[in-house]
Amino acid sequence: NLYPRLFQDKEIMTALGNTVIIALVSALASTILGTMGAIGAFFSKKRVRKAYDMVNQIPVVNAEIVLALSLTVLFVFCSEFIFKTQIMGFWTLLAGHVVLGAPFVYLSVKPKLEQMDPSLYEAAIDLGAKPRQALLKTTLPDIMPGVISGFLLAITLSLDDFIVTRFTRGPG
Repeated sequence: NLYPRLFQDKEIMTALGNTVIIALVSALASTILGTMGAIGAFFSKKRVRKAYDMVNQIPVVNAEIVLALSLTVLFVFCSEFIFKTQIMGFWTLLAGHVVLGAPFVYLSVKPKLEQMDPSLYEAAIDLGAKPRQALLKTTLPDIMPGVISGFLLAITLSLDDFIVTRFTRGPG
């Protein structure tokens, strides 16, 4: 059977390990950024929220190849003119996956914020909680299903996304 030999190949196992590491780390970073962005936009003024929603849609509606090429151009520009050294590697690959995943986390968390009862947060503030405490004790538990679904979606997108990986990983 070919499967036992497949999993005994050192290169295949290294690639699988790298894939899992990138998927988990990028999903975690996407979840943190997407959740913070959704919370920040939710508690912002209407004009700021609308602008943030529009900017968030760019990676979602664009084809992955457009995103991959744009990131590659950005990273090459930074390599040549800002850092004066080759920067393509793990961090650019991770950044590409986070740029892809964070908007989907935002879109998963946003409906849960809209369903939430805003008076709970205000009540926590009125009862003496600091804004961070009120956020962690009232808002975060209410939106946790959206956060978890966004995390799982970010993992799935990262595992699925060959195009961004191919363009942002660098040489080798």
